[in-house]
Amino acid sequence: MKTLSFNQLQVRVFTLIVVLFTAVILSYRIFIQIPQLETTMLKLSERELNSLVFAINRINKPMVTLNYDYAVWDETYEFVQQPNSPHSQRYLIENYLNDTFIRLEIDGVFIFNNQSKLLYSKGYHHKNKQELRFNLHNFEDAPENRVLIDTPYNGKKVIPKTGVISTQSGAAFYSSTPILLSDKSLASNGFLVFIRLINQELIDEVSLFTATPVLMTPVSSNIEIDGIKDWNAAVKLTQIAPFTHRLIRNTNGEPILKITLYHTNSQTPSIWGVGMLSLVLAMIVLVITVYLLLAGFIIGPIQRLAKHVKAMDKKQRYKELPKNYIITELRKISFHFNALMSTVQRQNTLLSQQVYVDELTQISNRRAFELHLEAQIQLLRRQNIGFTLILADIDYFKRYNDTLGHVAGDEALKTVAALLDQHFQRAEDMCARFGGEEFIMLYSDIPFAPLERKLASILESLQTLALPHPSSDVADYITVSFGVCQVLPAPVESYCAETFISGKRITEMADKALYQAKKSGRNQYYKVTITANNDN
Repeated sequence: MKTLSFNQLQVRVFTLIVVLFTAVILSYRIFIQIPQLETTMLKLSERELNSLVFAINRINKPMVTLNYDYAVWDETYEFVQQPNSPHSQRYLIENYLNDTFIRLEIDGVFIFNNQSKLLYSKGYHHKNKQELRFNLHNFEDAPENRVLIDTPYNGKKVIPKTGVISTQSGAAFYSSTPILLSDKSLASNGFLVFIRLINQELIDEVSLFTATPVLMTPVSSNIEIDGIKDWNAAVKLTQIAPFTHRLIRNTNGEPILKITLYHTNSQTPSIWGVGMLSLVLAMIVLVITVYLLLAGFIIGPIQRLAKHVKAMDKKQRYKELPKNYIITELRKISFHFNALMSTVQRQNTLLSQQVYVDELTQISNRRAFELHLEAQIQLLRRQNIGFTLILADIDYFKRYNDTLGHVAGDEALKTVAALLDQHFQRAEDMCARFGGEEFIMLYSDIPFAPLERKLASILESLQTLALPHPSSDVADYITVSFGVCQVLPAPVESYCAETFISGKRITEMADKALYQAKKSGRNQYYKVTITANNDN
């Protein structure tokens, strides 16, 4: 047998180790690492498609809500009853100005009676501010458009009908609602239809939600659509692709638009990457060191990445992935995953904030105030710090709505809410909408004299605002009555955290004070004072 020198043996062993190491690493990358990366990338692509569906529904939802509000309204019902009366003409002028289309983000309005007769229609592009022409009422040439008026009110629940319809200006989302009185006491006498064109401006809004490029292409005879799913179909991807196509169909089920969503990760990771080559070269230089550090730099990060993604998917709780990966593909996935999830987190935060904000007045709602009141009561228990709760009610507001209409009433509520909120600037103070025309407010740790000055200042501000109220018996402008319950700290000698007054009791005291203020002539405040350990 031929003998080997020490150097020859060293070279052969070193070569064998390098070959085995390289073979093991390549096998791991091909059969374990790349499949795990592909799984993660597929999950990201599926989340992007879910974001597309969420974005379209989110953009379309305000139009459906507004369509319902305008349809189930006495003014619209009366217009259909007498479309040629002076009152009806005033209804059209006041409610369907060009600015209304811009504010509601719609492009067309149509009012039909129960005999399928078009009573009013208007088209106005809310983005480029140009007049539009629609021919949706020509049911003889386009019988499929009858879907707009084929769902009458069943006497149980008003459900707006939505979908996609073809128009001469292009495809459009529509929302159709039976026209009813606000109290739904009479049968429907027609249908109110809103539409919004599906154009590049809408697709650009969708792209803001998906955080990836989205393109729209009209479907023509030369476009291959076989195998393409609808835009709201269940998402299940089997292979990584640079983009995914989805179809939007009209009322006949015919595809009219093709949406293309470009994915963040569009290519399967290559077998040889910068990290892999660097690792093999490092093994040639220091075999032992690479062997010891392999688990820490290659296997460990991939397992942790998959574990993080799996844990987040299971618990539905986002936690930022590490960014300091040596392998480029891992770093890219981590970066794009964090960017996508950050967008989702911001959207969730915005939705959470909306839970505690009154949709009409944009100030805190009753739920937020109840949490704040409970915190103040806990502060009263722990530190014996008093506060003042104020319940406010707009005087004769029902008359205001009956005289000027609910739209003017909503505007008045927003104006009064903004004025009241200006007087509660400290972090521990709050002004919230209690319900209807009532507001509830809280001043923390305020003596009697400053409290009276603040209440007087609020009344003076309302007088200065002088918002006209033609039906009030108090003044010719909107006034507000206040019921004030000042909760004083308990005397030190009688302090007992277990016997403190409840928030419900404090609110009831403020409500009784409000009743006295109204009984005394309104446009004033009536104050009661209680101590923390005594509700008499």
